[in-house]
Amino acid sequence: MNGAGAWAGLGLFFIGMRLIGGHLQQLGGGPLRALLARTLNRPFVPQLAGFVSGALTQSTSAVTFIAAGLVSAGATTVVGALPLLAWANVGTSALVLLAGLNVKLLVYYLLGAVGLAFFGGLEQREKSRHALLALLGLCLLLLGLSLLKGSVSDLRNNAWVHEFLEFAGSAGVVAFLVGFIIATAVQSSSIVTVLALPLVNEHLLGLPEVVLMIYGASVGSGFAVLLLAQGMEGASRQLALCQVGLRMAAAVVLVPLFVVEATTGLPLVMAGVGQLSASVTMQCGLVYLAFQVTVSLAAAAGGPWLCKLAAALSPEAQTDSALKPAYLFDEGVSDPATALSLAGLEYRRLVGFLPEYLEELRPEEERAPGYLPFKQRVAVNSAVVGEIVAFLSATQNLNPDMTGIDQLYGLRGKALSLQTLQENLADFVTQLSSVPEEERPALAMHMVEGLHLLLGVAAEALEEGDAGADAKDMLEAMTGERGALMERVRKELLGGAQSFAGRESLLSATLLFERLLWLLRRLAT
Repeated sequence: MNGAGAWAGLGLFFIGMRLIGGHLQQLGGGPLRALLARTLNRPFVPQLAGFVSGALTQSTSAVTFIAAGLVSAGATTVVGALPLLAWANVGTSALVLLAGLNVKLLVYYLLGAVGLAFFGGLEQREKSRHALLALLGLCLLLLGLSLLKGSVSDLRNNAWVHEFLEFAGSAGVVAFLVGFIIATAVQSSSIVTVLALPLVNEHLLGLPEVVLMIYGASVGSGFAVLLLAQGMEGASRQLALCQVGLRMAAAVVLVPLFVVEATTGLPLVMAGVGQLSASVTMQCGLVYLAFQVTVSLAAAAGGPWLCKLAAALSPEAQTDSALKPAYLFDEGVSDPATALSLAGLEYRRLVGFLPEYLEELRPEEERAPGYLPFKQRVAVNSAVVGEIVAFLSATQNLNPDMTGIDQLYGLRGKALSLQTLQENLADFVTQLSSVPEEERPALAMHMVEGLHLLLGVAAEALEEGDAGADAKDMLEAMTGERGALMERVRKELLGGAQSFAGRESLLSATLLFERLLWLLRRLAT
C-alpha cells in the first residue's frame, strides 16, 4: 500500500510540475518578455528577470530558449543574455528550498482555497485561470512530495529500489553520474534534487552521496539544454553551450571542495550548510543553492571569455542564411510570446525580400548586389511562409490555452496573404519575362520600377515608430484606386508587343499588376 502511496505521490509531483510550468509561462511569459526587451540593458535587470524566470518556470531550458528568442530578435546579445541565464539557475532554487520545509498544513489550506475558487467559476475567467491552475499545480506538487516522504521508507523492502539505492550510494563517482543521467533525461536538476529529499530524509541515501548527486544533476541539466538545442545554430546554440560551460565551471570549483572537506575534515561547503540548518533536507536545498550561486559567479567572472569560446564552437552561418528561416526554431513554440515575436520578425524579413523578385527584369546596373536568382527566391520564400504557418500552428497546438490567440490568428492571416502576394508577384515576373526584351514597351519597364518602389515601401511600412507610420501612409496613397489609369496602361502595352503571345502575356501582367496593388494596399491597412 505504501508503495502505491509513493507511486501516487510521484504522479502528483509531475502533474504539479507541468501545471506550474505551463500556466505560469502563459501568465507571465508575454509581459516578462516585453519587459526584458525594453530593459535588458539596464543594470541588474537581467539578473532579476533571470531569477524570476527560473523560479516561475523551474526550467533553465525554457529560459534559455526565451533568451534565444530575444537574441534572434535583436533585443540583446549573447553576452547580454548571459546574466539572465545564470540567475535563472538561482531562481530554480526556490522550489528546492520550499520542498525542504514542512508545508503540509499550508498545502491543505491552499487546496481548500483553490477548490472554492473553482466552485466560484474563477477558472473560467481569462485573467485568473492561469494563476489559479498554477497554484493548483503547486499544491499538487507539494502534496505529492508529502506522500513520497510518508511512503518512501517502506520502499527499502522493494528489491529493485534497494539495489538502485545501494548502487547510487556505492561511490561518490556513481552518485554524481546517477544525478547527471537522471537530470539529462528529465531536463531539470531541481526535479532530481526535490525527489532525492525524501531519500536522504529517510536515510536511504547518505547526505554526501546526495550532495554529489545534486552536483551531477546540475551539470546534467546543462547537457540536456545542449541536446535540445541540436537543431539550432549560431547565437541560439551559443547560449546552450554557455549553460553547459557555466555548470561545468561550477562543478570544477565545488566537487574538489567536497573532496577536500570529506578527506581532510576542513570545514567548507558541507560545514557551512550544517551551520545554517540542522534539517538534512534543508541542507540539501542549500547545497543546491550554493551550486547555482557559483554558476552566477562564474558568469560574472568569465562570461565574455565563455561567449567567445561558444561563438568559436558555433559560429553564425553565413552561406545559407537567406535560404531558410532566420528567426524560427522548434523550441520557440513552447513560449507563445516568444513564438509570436519570432514569427512576426520572419514575416517582416520575407516582405523585405519581395523587391528581389523583380531584379532580373531591371537593368543590370540597377540590380541589388547579392540578390537570389528569381526561381530560387520564389522557392525559398514560399517554403519559409509555409514554415511560419506551421510554426504558428505548432505554437497553438502546444499551448491550447495561450493568451494572445487573436494575435496568432492575425499573424497567420498575414502570412497567408503574403503567400498570395508572392504567388501573384511570381506570376507577374513570369508573364513579363515571357515577352522578348525587344518587344517590351518602355511603359512595361516603368511598371516594373514602380512596383519595385512599392515593394520597398511595403517593407518600410512594417517598421516601428514614425518611419513605419509614414511609409504605411505613403503605401496606402500609392496603391489607391487606379482603374482609369490602368485601362490606359493596358491599351498602350497591348500596342507595343508584336506577337499575339506577347500581347497576351502583357495583358496578364497588367491584370496581375492591378491585383498586386490591391494586395499591397491590404498589407498597408
